[in-house]
Amino acid sequence: MMRAFTFAEDFCLLLQDDALGDLHSLEGRTLDFGLATAALLELAQHDRIDTDPANLQLLDPTPLGDPIADPALALIAGSPETHTPEYWIRRIGLQLGTRILDATRDRLCERGILERDPGDHFFLAPAVAHAKRYPGVEGDSAEEVKVRVMRILFNEEIPQPWEADLIGLAAACRVFEKVLSAREFDRVGARIEAVQSLNLLCRASRIAIDKDLAASRSAPQQRYKPIPKVPGLPLLGNALGMTGDLNDFLTKLYRRHGPIFRIRVPGRRIVVLAGQEGNSFVLRHARTHLRTNREFSELCRVMETDRAIISMDGADHVRLRRVAQAGYSREVIERDIDQAIEIAQRHVTAWPMGPRLRAFETVQRIVTEQVGVLATGLSPRDYLDDLKYYLDTLFFAIRRDRPRFMYAHRIPRVRGRIRQLCREVIELHDPDLRQGCPHDVIDAFLELHRQDPQFLPETDLMSAVVGPYIAAVDTVAGALSFAVLRLFSEPEYLEVLRAEADALFAKGMPNAKDVRALANTHAFVTESLRCYPITPAMMRTACNGFEFQGHWVPAGTSLMVATTVVHKDPEYYPDPDRFEIERHLPPRMESKQKGAFAPFGLGPHTCLGGAFGQVQMATVIATMLRYGEFERDPAPEDGAIRATGYPSYRPHRKVGFRLVRRRNEGQSCGAAESEAKS
Repeated sequence: MMRAFTFAEDFCLLLQDDALGDLHSLEGRTLDFGLATAALLELAQHDRIDTDPANLQLLDPTPLGDPIADPALALIAGSPETHTPEYWIRRIGLQLGTRILDATRDRLCERGILERDPGDHFFLAPAVAHAKRYPGVEGDSAEEVKVRVMRILFNEEIPQPWEADLIGLAAACRVFEKVLSAREFDRVGARIEAVQSLNLLCRASRIAIDKDLAASRSAPQQRYKPIPKVPGLPLLGNALGMTGDLNDFLTKLYRRHGPIFRIRVPGRRIVVLAGQEGNSFVLRHARTHLRTNREFSELCRVMETDRAIISMDGADHVRLRRVAQAGYSREVIERDIDQAIEIAQRHVTAWPMGPRLRAFETVQRIVTEQVGVLATGLSPRDYLDDLKYYLDTLFFAIRRDRPRFMYAHRIPRVRGRIRQLCREVIELHDPDLRQGCPHDVIDAFLELHRQDPQFLPETDLMSAVVGPYIAAVDTVAGALSFAVLRLFSEPEYLEVLRAEADALFAKGMPNAKDVRALANTHAFVTESLRCYPITPAMMRTACNGFEFQGHWVPAGTSLMVATTVVHKDPEYYPDPDRFEIERHLPPRMESKQKGAFAPFGLGPHTCLGGAFGQVQMATVIATMLRYGEFERDPAPEDGAIRATGYPSYRPHRKVGFRLVRRRNEGQSCGAAESEAKS
């Protein structure tokens, strides 16, 4: 039988858990050592190495042209001495485990076997999940690896040599204990043990894993370094620093104390994981070591819901994300890009010329209406003040740095209006009224409620329905207001983006392809998000104790993951305090480095609407530049933007801009299109 996949690919597919959108969790460094063994098995099969119980010998240093196995081969070829298979499994696993995993998943996505969502969840493509076969693969190799392996184990078929090696690798990593029930494992355990013992590399892998697990279980916590404590004020601790520019505050602490430190606010002690080190931990271990529900319990209480998508973890969270994903995607705004532009145009052309327009509140009206119309089918114009008040109350609940009595009185005042908004949205989505309408995120939630009312009951519907409005009222509005204020302080970029906007509208109403071509505008949005991240940190609880950078973090610890500290790291962004959109254009593309750009969070809870929001920001900026000339008011000092961190990070209410001249007055997109045709 011809092999269609590498050992690393088959190993990952065998471990795939679609309920979690990830691999089944393996204890300690087992996954890294398993991936290292898979790379060595690949090299052995291609006669690059040979093994005996005492040594691993290099036979041929010629690369295979394989991004998974070649880095391991280079390590072996670069060593002047020979070592045991166990040594190389450990060394390759520790140095290259994450790299092998990333390369393997990337290749499986390219081949259409896996699909990736914005939160770095991975799922079998529907064609594979339902047919149990791999598209584009010929013969028996097209059969899904789990089906092949289980047939060998339960029907006692004679495996091909490479199938025996794969079973031995999975057994060494205790994969079958994860994918089989206890009764099933008892039935085939003897056969698994017999197959595992056939390959020296698999036996060495089991020895390396067992030694590592034994060492980690017996290691006293006293051997870990104490977590640095950040000095603070009596009673207040570090609370004052957290009420301003949180990213700037955390970046300074990261540079002073390193990637882990402890801060204090009234009533709480919080351990901070920061920088690329913290981001890498989240990307690799968030699903097994971090939980959100305790940190958002007060938010759920205010929203009168048992759980909201922001507070969920595990398989339930993944399920709800998958239902919501299509409704928050880039495709939604691109499908109705003409509506998004018309809404922005109507607002911009109605602005008065001369007086100061408060930046945050002004763009907030545009993006909230856009999200309402495109994502839910209902403009929230009549509810905007209620949504703003409601969201600020939720922020007080999330921050947990004020006693409940200081904001509890706000809740009844606005809750009734939000319920009314949600009722209107739900009534608008009656199936009889939706015939011929595009399927949106509210349709998806209501369909899930009808299919499984136990999973998504009526008591949780309000938090789901109001979600898109909340994202627009704060996250997108804050990000866009920083971007437009910065643009009006950058005359060089202002002219570049204005020319791009004029070209966009030259032929009439732009389409999605036209908007995607706004290279400089999108780069400007990306650079603004890098410099002014609206969500600079994520609050989590350690559900399992873990080692991080030589420190021990016990289970139950309150954590803050400072995801955007890396935005100011010169290793990833040279001269990071300089505003420079060329960072995000070819050939530099600095924001594409893994874990180096996280304005919408990172890991399983990455904001689903991040791509939607970036397209939205670009269209609003282009529309503003097409129909007006603006200046900052008050005039900036060196481009600085006065901001506030309370209740969330946004430009200060006294910071704004003025419309100083109208452009293309009286010419709508439709009029421009008619003029172009004539």
